[in-house]
Amino acid sequence: MKKIKLVEITGKKFVLEPRYYFFGWSKSSKILGRQSAIVALSKAEKLLPAGYKFKIWDCFRPREVQIAMVDSFKKRLRVMHPAAPPKQLKQLVERYAGKVPPPLKIERLDTHRNGGSFDLTVADDEGRELYMGTDHDDLTPKAATDYFEKIKGLTGLEREAKKNRRLLAKTLTQAGFINYKEEWWHWSWAK
Repeated sequence: MKKIKLVEITGKKFVLEPRYYFFGWSKSSKILGRQSAIVALSKAEKLLPAGYKFKIWDCFRPREVQIAMVDSFKKRLRVMHPAAPPKQLKQLVERYAGKVPPPLKIERLDTHRNGGSFDLTVADDEGRELYMGTDHDDLTPKAATDYFEKIKGLTGLEREAKKNRRLLAKTLTQAGFINYKEEWWHWSWAK
């Protein structure tokens, strides 16, 4: 694979919140991505209804940040599942964080490590996030993109989350992005 050129994503079109910088996992507050993925996301944003834009938490993720994330997820999941044997805990971590330990080299373009995956949501013009039912990096079954599609008798807030996830999914799918079904916020561009 040839060397991938990463460029900074600016806040002109998007709302930016570099979460992993705020968590202390990344040394840079810049959010970088592969040029073709950023262009595709800009086109996708035009498909959103007037008054909405994408809020991006993460795109390119260096291996050091991936390792910090894996370590954090391990701790959180160990607390959530104290009786889980090591093999099951590793499977849970890999469901939300990828291979443990993170590989040195990644060949696929549609990954965070190559600047082709976005962790994002929809926000209004003031930067306020639409309600999606969970926060970013939620480590529960509720994080699955279709979670609210499978539930009968939703509350009003759950119906709101379902509607907003549908908006995000419809917009990005129409633009050619692929979702990681365990995380409503994770969308990839492979071209």
